[in-house]
Amino acid sequence: ASVSLLKESLKHRMTKSIRAVKQNLENLKSQVAQTATELEVLHRNYLEILSQSLKQQLILACYQICTQLYPQAFIDLSLSAKQDLQQNLRQLSSELEPQLIKLLDQKELEPQPLELNLMAELIKKLPKPKRQAEEREGDLSAADLELVKAEIAKLENIENLEDIELIAIDASSELEVEPEAANEEEIENPAREQIDFENPEHLTLWHKQIERGIKKTLDDTSRQANKLLQKSTIIPNRLPNKVIDVAMQADGSKGMRSSSKQPKVPHVMHLALESNQKKKSKSNRHSGQISLMRLRLAEVEFSDHLLNAKRGQIRNLMSKIKQLNEQYKEIQQELAVIEAQAAWRSSWYED
Repeated sequence: ASVSLLKESLKHRMTKSIRAVKQNLENLKSQVAQTATELEVLHRNYLEILSQSLKQQLILACYQICTQLYPQAFIDLSLSAKQDLQQNLRQLSSELEPQLIKLLDQKELEPQPLELNLMAELIKKLPKPKRQAEEREGDLSAADLELVKAEIAKLENIENLEDIELIAIDASSELEVEPEAANEEEIENPAREQIDFENPEHLTLWHKQIERGIKKTLDDTSRQANKLLQKSTIIPNRLPNKVIDVAMQADGSKGMRSSSKQPKVPHVMHLALESNQKKKSKSNRHSGQISLMRLRLAEVEFSDHLLNAKRGQIRNLMSKIKQLNEQYKEIQQELAVIEAQAAWRSSWYED
């Protein structure tokens, strides 16, 4: 009888302990939910300010391209062509805010971006001396440059890639790797998990998802602006879009020499190309330079103190969410251990 009473006492204490841990978990979830509301408000304020700053800086960068970098090309346009370009750029800038705010409406977690880069895989197929391949293996920056050189070689009818030198890409941001496109069909319609706003880990993933959306919006807007400038014959239409995309992805990667001849213009990257075919004189030297629109989040925040302050608030809140996530995992682990102990006792019997 005493053994039976001891078992009942242990069971009662175990049940009480499980209830206490579960209550701790519910209290923490409530705190996380309040933090999620705060995070959404901060993000909304940040995106509203960001869209206004981007609208101004996009127009200013295009103004600099048209008046400082390609003034004659802009002068040569008819009045109606000038007005059409300006109207199209204003329209493009006005689309930024709804696109950015829409990022907050996504209440499902997207698949995490793949680490591999399709461009790097394509580069492996390019003919390169064995020594260079060994030196550059794993160096995505060098690989991207090789692809640019290969595309230029096709355009200029140059046989050897070594005859082409990528002189400069003037930029300030770090290399950003796009998700691999090769598996796009495989992840086209994956099952998406609803965001649990009581789960701090979901808040972290949601924040990263918004950040990726901001970058994609800036990249897409930059491409559209470049297309408008090319269509208006402001920016030379020498290189195909995929070469420009690679150059933009290699924007700011180490190992590139800056062009001292070009002015430092916010949100504008200078791509200077030069090919020197062997056995030919310097008079036959091919050269060219293209300045492109490249919206950079770091430059927007640097020039807008209010936006930078909002970024700091988000950063501080994300630090708090990280701490909540650690507590969340600890309580979950504690609950799992207690429930496992209870399950062991309930299923154990003496021979």
